[in-house]
Amino acid sequence: MDERWNVYLKDIRFRPSGTKKEFDGRDPFENDYSRLITSSPVRRLQDKTQVFPLEKSDFPRTRLTHSLEVSSIARSIGKSIEKQILPSRLAPEFQGQLASLLATAGLIHDLGNPPFGHFGEKAIQSFFTDYINKSTLNLNDQEKNDFKYFDGNVQTLRILRKLYFLIDENGYNLSYPSLHVIVKYPCSSIDGNKGDRAEHIKFKKFGYFCSEQNDFETITKELQLNSTRHPLTYLLEAADDIAYSSTDVEDAVKMGTLDCRTIIEVLEDEPGRYTPEEKKIIEDFRSSFKKLSRTVVDANDIAVQQFRIAVQTLFIEAIIREFFDNYASLMDGTYPHELLEKCTCQEMKHRLDKLFKIILRDKKVIGIELAGWNVLVGLLSEYIPACQAETFRAGSKTREGRLYQTISSSFRHLYETRNQYHNETYNRLQLVVDYISGMTDNFALELFQRLKGIRTT
Repeated sequence: MDERWNVYLKDIRFRPSGTKKEFDGRDPFENDYSRLITSSPVRRLQDKTQVFPLEKSDFPRTRLTHSLEVSSIARSIGKSIEKQILPSRLAPEFQGQLASLLATAGLIHDLGNPPFGHFGEKAIQSFFTDYINKSTLNLNDQEKNDFKYFDGNVQTLRILRKLYFLIDENGYNLSYPSLHVIVKYPCSSIDGNKGDRAEHIKFKKFGYFCSEQNDFETITKELQLNSTRHPLTYLLEAADDIAYSSTDVEDAVKMGTLDCRTIIEVLEDEPGRYTPEEKKIIEDFRSSFKKLSRTVVDANDIAVQQFRIAVQTLFIEAIIREFFDNYASLMDGTYPHELLEKCTCQEMKHRLDKLFKIILRDKKVIGIELAGWNVLVGLLSEYIPACQAETFRAGSKTREGRLYQTISSSFRHLYETRNQYHNETYNRLQLVVDYISGMTDNFALELFQRLKGIRTT
């Protein structure tokens, strides 16, 4: 029996939950899932970009549908892992909990992503890098890095711990394991952000803002992880990679950015080091597309869906093998890579990455991304200088006071009454970032247009 699972799955929260009802058969992480599935941050994901911003068609994935797919894949991986480690390594009372914890983490892993996807994230980083370098602000180096390296994954932890109020300052009051698993890079913005230079994947970016550092340190100490990755974080990351690497290609075909002939060309462009399983998927894809082209109008759509299903199955099987082949280093957090980078199907992942680069070169995608960049930088340019003014407060009739009043009342309430970090300059900047990063794509666009006088309603 591996006693570490007893700690890694420990049902502990910042505030003890109420007495469990006799009829309630949920485990702690199913309880967390129920708290979150009806939450406003999850609902807002339906109008946040996955790949195709401000798309009017209802087919391409949004952050919400992507998150639901990640949740499903993560649950499937969790069940498969459990099947193999019960009862030799996992106590019977924890049966089902790996799967439910991974499903919950998959649902919420993208909550902190700003409008307009990863390009929106880069826009926020770029704005603050320029603004902080040109300004004299009362911020230490870690506080500056929190904004210069803004990351949606880090914002997710902040949303779950601070940006919700129902009973008290503990927000959703999620279990420690649910909060830890979503932290892909368990280090500060000083220790992390090493990018491709990182010797261990956990230092590639960072995992918590100054304002949530004490919370994270409490969590990681209680779970005896000591700022290493939770072993299920590797599986969550893999589920995310599996979902987007195949579904983005499917969406691109539906949108006309790719077609099956182009996909086959990229897959067969050079021999590569394909496994027999990968070769069979490519052969079946080519054969299916050829056959469908003779018989149905939407051959591209059907063939790429078949391909997506086959690839996801291949990846899931490879991830599970990689997990058990490296069980010891994954359990103690020393495994230094993403699972999908080192498993047996890395050649297929490499080709899908090439296809994704083609998608990002599409003129429509580029055009909307640039518009999204201008929207976010434009909003930050309005609010960030204003938030430094003494008149940026309720009741002020100045321009800064009026901008303050446009911020969501829930964010203003939390800023004014709860969860205050000791640096007021940092608090004000974070209030603005909380508000803007939490917007949906369309709301951000409409607010920008109103502030610029382009529209009045």
